[in-house]
Amino acid sequence: MADVTPRDGLRQELLDLVEAPRLPIDLSSYGWTEVAPGIRLVELRTDPARNMRGCLVWAQPGARTPAHRHLGDEVILVLRGSLRDEHGSYRAGEICRSRAGSSHTEEVLPGEDCLCYVVYYGDHELV
Repeated sequence: MADVTPRDGLRQELLDLVEAPRLPIDLSSYGWTEVAPGIRLVELRTDPARNMRGCLVWAQPGARTPAHRHLGDEVILVLRGSLRDEHGSYRAGEICRSRAGSSHTEEVLPGEDCLCYVVYYGDHELV
């Protein structure tokens, strides 16, 4: 079997995801900011040298993010609940990855609230 070289940045991306909080999470212990109807965010980590932010996102079923384009990569680790975007559906334990330059919108699926740990490598802009 041939050796496979991981893509650049994969090791650091995995290390960033390891920082996700473990369940159960006391949601009342955070100072949430509502970023869209039914979607709250709190920044847990930041590394300005790498233009990286690690955020906890808490969203209600049916909540949608506005359509946006990523100026850097985004990695979403679903901790509870489920969401979908134009590329598929993601449940607890799954990862939704968006590359720089891509555009999408996320929607929380019916059922329970969705809780995600999101690592942003750069900003995004509305489209």
